[in-house]
Amino acid sequence: MSINNTLSNIELKVNKLINSYKELSLLNSNIDNEKHRLKVELSKKEIEINSLKEKIKLMNISKSVDVSSEDIKNTRMKINSYVREIDKCIALLNN
Repeated sequence: MSINNTLSNIELKVNKLINSYKELSLLNSNIDNEKHRLKVELSKKEIEINSLKEKIKLMNISKSVDVSSEDIKNTRMKINSYVREIDKCIALLNN
């Protein structure tokens, strides 16, 4: 084997290595970009999940506080009664 042939063979292998490196570097860059995109998407989904959990919590609270129109009417009547009593007390204090 001649030195020129050996050098040519080494040069060919080095060029193959350089090309492989460039391809792998590009692939790695693409994978990093995809990883970043997926992290952003995951973050958005976590925010959406937390928002939906809060909505569920509010819905459960509103269901537990759900009152009938009769209860509302009775509560309003009690409040009006208390207001009238307070007005009487204020009138007595002003005399």
